[in-house]
Amino acid sequence: MIQDLVLVGRDAPVWLAACVMQSALGPAGLRVSVVELPGLLGPADTYATLPALEPLHARLRIDEGRLMAATRGAFTLGRYFHDSTGQAPAFFHAYGSTGARIDNTEFLPNWIKARHFGLPVAFEDFCLTAAAARHGRMLVPDAEIERHGFTDYGYHLPAIPYGTWLKQLALRRGVSMHETRELGVLMKADAPDIAGVVLDDGRRVMGDFFIDATGVGALLLAETLGVRRDSWRDAFPADRVLVAHAPPIPSLPAYADVRAGETGWLAVHPNQACTHVIHAYSSETPEHAAIVNAGHLARLELSGTKIRGSDPGRRVVAWQRNCVGIGEAACAFDPIHGVDLQAVQLGLVHLLPLFPVDADYAVERSEYNKNLKAAFERIRDFQSAHYVLNRYGGAFWERARLSPVSRGLMRKIGVFRARGSVVHYEDESFSIDDWQALLLGHGVLPETWDPAADRISPESLKEELRRILGFIRRKVEEQRSHARYLQDACAPASQHTLNRS
Repeated sequence: MIQDLVLVGRDAPVWLAACVMQSALGPAGLRVSVVELPGLLGPADTYATLPALEPLHARLRIDEGRLMAATRGAFTLGRYFHDSTGQAPAFFHAYGSTGARIDNTEFLPNWIKARHFGLPVAFEDFCLTAAAARHGRMLVPDAEIERHGFTDYGYHLPAIPYGTWLKQLALRRGVSMHETRELGVLMKADAPDIAGVVLDDGRRVMGDFFIDATGVGALLLAETLGVRRDSWRDAFPADRVLVAHAPPIPSLPAYADVRAGETGWLAVHPNQACTHVIHAYSSETPEHAAIVNAGHLARLELSGTKIRGSDPGRRVVAWQRNCVGIGEAACAFDPIHGVDLQAVQLGLVHLLPLFPVDADYAVERSEYNKNLKAAFERIRDFQSAHYVLNRYGGAFWERARLSPVSRGLMRKIGVFRARGSVVHYEDESFSIDDWQALLLGHGVLPETWDPAADRISPESLKEELRRILGFIRRKVEEQRSHARYLQDACAPASQHTLNRS
C-alpha cells in the first residue's frame, strides 16, 4: 500500500501540491511530507494566474479575503495587449464570454455578419468582463449577469508571500516538513525506484511515492531517474526573462498590461503591495540594453531587477517509476499568459483520480503520461499562437512569425479563418472564448459565418446588438472599483461576506 508520500521542492508549487494531496488523501490515511529546498524566487517575482486557481482554492477551503489581505495580491479580469511599435491594434483577452446568444444562435457568427455589413464596434466591446476591467471595476455576478454570459477572474499574487501562506496552511493541516539545502537520493535495493532522500544533516526521509516539484532541473525525475526532455526552444523567441518591481499604481487596474516592444514584450502586473514587471526578450539583446528597454516600456521606476534564462520544454514523461514531476519539473512554459501555476494544477488534477493504491500502477502511469502530454501541448499551442500570429514591428517579432507551428494549431487557425469556429480538443486549459479573443485580437478574421445567423433580420440583429451594449454599460456602472472591492474583500471576516464569481 502507498502510505507515505514525499514531496520534494520549493516555493509555491511544492506547497500548493502538499495542500492538495493532504486535503484529498490525508483523510484516507496517506502521510504527506515535504522536503523543502531553498527558494529561487525574489521580491520581484509574481504569479499572474488563470481563473482555474480560484475554484481550486475553494476546494481547499481557502478564505479568499484572508489570502488577499495576507499576500497583498489583487484580482485580474484579463490581459490587455498593445503594441508599442505602432504596427498592430490593441486587444483585450478577458476572462469571460463575449456577447450573448441571439435568437438561439452563438454571438460570434452574428457579430461576423454585422461586421461584414459595416458594424464599427469591436468584438471585445461586447464583452462585459473586458468593459469592467477597462473601467477599473471588479465584476461581481448577479442573476442578470449569469443569464447574460460567463465571467471569471484570476489573481496577481506576490510569489514569496503566496508560497509562505500555502506553507503555513499545509503545516496547520497536518503536513510534515523537513528543510534542507542539499539533497541526496536513496534507491531501493530490489527495484530502480526511489526509496527516500537524504537531508544535509544526514537524516533520511523515506517514502513509497514521490512528487518532484524542484523546478526545471527536476532533481528526482531527471537527475535521479534519467527522464529526458523535449525542448520547445525553437517555438519561442524569448530565452531571457527580466523581473523587477515598482511602487504600486494608485488607481489599481483590474488587469495585466502586456506591451510589445521591438526586442520583446513586457507585462505589468499590479497588486496592492507593488507593481510587478516581467520583460521577455532574446539573448541577442545585451543585458544592459534589456534593462533600459524594460524601463522604457514599463514607464515606471524599476528596482530589484533579476534576469534568468527561459527554456520551454516538456519531460517526455511526467511520471517515471514511483515519482511524478509537478510544474516545471514536468514542463516549463514561455512566460506569456502566466501558466506556471496552471501547470502545477493540471498535474495534480490528473494525478488524484489515478493515484496508486498499491505498487502495481503501470496502467495509471501510462494514462497519466498520455493525458499530461496532451494538456501541456494544448497550452503550448495557445502560447505559440501569440507569437506566430503577431503583427508587431522589430526583428524579434519577425523571427517569431517564422516559429514552427504544430499541426493542431495550424488546424485551429485555418478553421477559424474559414468560418469562425474554434476546434476545441480534449484537455484544453483555454476555453473557446479565450481562443476567440486571441485569434481575433491578432487579426484572424473569419471569411464566412454560420448560416444560422442569416435567419435573423438586419433590423433585429441591430436592435439586439444595441441591447447588449446597453446592458454592459449599465452593469459596469453598478460595480465597485477594483480598489474598493479589495478593501471590502480584505476586511476582517466578520465585516464582510466575500462574493465569488
